[in-house]
Amino acid sequence: MLPSRLVTLLATLLLSSCAPGLLAAAKGGSTAGKGGPAVSLRGNTERTVPLRTHSIYAPYVDSDLQNRWFDFGGSTIINTNKHIRLTQDRPSQAGWLWSRLALAPSSFEIEFEFRVDGKSNNIYGDGFAMWLTRGRAGTGPAFGSSDYWDGLGIFFDSYANSRHAFSFPRIYAIMNDGKMSYDVGKDGQGQEIGACSIDFRRTDITAKGRLTYFKGRFLELAIQHAKWDQWTTCFAVEGVELPNQPFLGFSALTGDVSDNHDIISVTTSNIAYHPPAATAKQPPPRRSMPGAGFFSSLFSILKWVLLLVVIAGGVIAYRGQRAARNAKRF
Repeated sequence: MLPSRLVTLLATLLLSSCAPGLLAAAKGGSTAGKGGPAVSLRGNTERTVPLRTHSIYAPYVDSDLQNRWFDFGGSTIINTNKHIRLTQDRPSQAGWLWSRLALAPSSFEIEFEFRVDGKSNNIYGDGFAMWLTRGRAGTGPAFGSSDYWDGLGIFFDSYANSRHAFSFPRIYAIMNDGKMSYDVGKDGQGQEIGACSIDFRRTDITAKGRLTYFKGRFLELAIQHAKWDQWTTCFAVEGVELPNQPFLGFSALTGDVSDNHDIISVTTSNIAYHPPAATAKQPPPRRSMPGAGFFSSLFSILKWVLLLVVIAGGVIAYRGQRAARNAKRF
């Protein structure tokens, strides 16, 4: 038999070498980053052509109190020096702002300045929404716009209608094919394709949203709310397909609780996507065979077992020779 110290040493080496590999194979890989902040997919996206037809700035209207590219209605009030106020800080208001033309480019970026504020420090709402839909909607229950929309709605929700594990204010995106009703009572929970909890109300700087859509690649929303030029990725979703040539809109709603919901500016641009140069030059990663981790761990075990057998054989042979020499002496 092997000396006990040698057996203990070999067993320790065997476990330290093989256990991590077996553990990784059993778990199916790492879960690092799960539940963490959203990772941006925007990369080196470059704005190319500004789209005047889907951009709006102060003074917002011409001498006839109209805008060539946008319509507004409901409770909306235009302050030519400051903002487009979709709702005032009063109960039961609903206002909207919609582009007159559909958005022709298949890939684009929309950056918009907004402000949500009011008299109350405790109870306020309900919020506002950004829309990219097949048609222009009228006033309705979905944050001041019609329900059963066809396209994308992004909701800046400042009032929770039910209890949730996440905090409010909250931003979430819902894709709809025109057949689904927005679940007001659950604040859209279970319907969203991407979401985040960000306090966009009463920010020290003018808050901004930046929606980037590259057809066939990704949809991403980033928010500036704490410092200038400091963007937080709210969500980034791959494989989302918006309707071709959607209309761009904004709407807001107040119920028993209220807030001022202001759109300050909207800038829309065509974009081009450039993958990082370093990534583009690297060869694609080699795909490993299914179960490769398990077989690698098994091979390590067999290697140590073989070493154990060789050492045991050497010790046995050495003891046999020594016993033979001792027998000859007598």
